[in-house]
Amino acid sequence: MESDTKVRHLGIFIMMKYPEAGRVKVRLAQSVGEEAAAGLYQAFVQDTLATVEAIDIPFHIAVHPPESQEKFAGWLGPSYRYFQQKGADLGERLHNGFVTMFDEDYQQVIALASDCPDLPAEILQTAVASLEAHKAVIGPAPDGGYYLIGFSRDLFVPKAFRNIPWSTGTVFEETLSRIESETKQVHVLPEWQDIDTRSDLLGFYKKYQSQSKDSLHSMKYLRRHPGLLHILLS
Repeated sequence: MESDTKVRHLGIFIMMKYPEAGRVKVRLAQSVGEEAAAGLYQAFVQDTLATVEAIDIPFHIAVHPPESQEKFAGWLGPSYRYFQQKGADLGERLHNGFVTMFDEDYQQVIALASDCPDLPAEILQTAVASLEAHKAVIGPAPDGGYYLIGFSRDLFVPKAFRNIPWSTGTVFEETLSRIESETKQVHVLPEWQDIDTRSDLLGFYKKYQSQSKDSLHSMKYLRRHPGLLHILLS
């Protein structure tokens, strides 16, 4: 939750979808079912919020679809700051999210995905620190996309979001190329896995299955649903 005492120097917005079955994690749902995919996504969101709250940086939640803002407040609570995602595609929604945050007088802004449940707080802290020394930051995902992108207000690069071939393996490379055409002051974070497919989820489970105590909501969800684990491991 955001502290009203903080100077609006740097802020984060988290891109979220309302967890309606059939509307979230569609590729994952093809393997585990729509209800399980929606339940898992709720757990991903809980883990993402826990990570962001741990670093004590002001943040907002960018909700999609736009008309779901009231549902979000009912789900996550009214204490968070919400705004509606606006745009015909992900690029427009990201661009407009940055504009919204800059209009709130943040000087540096980071956009964060909500499907990297085990993203370390240290990486997020590095992203925050890197914007002090650089004008842009981006975190690549193994599938060719990215899980985080950030800009300083004085060097925002709108073309980083225009006519990008979303959901392909070239998103990160194309985005980085466009940013570098405007500035060499871009920091590339360590690669981190988002969870879009059964294979991604299986890798996540195997990574943490030997832990005696689950600290992640997403792992707790998996262990509470043996039928889902059977599908995942079969």
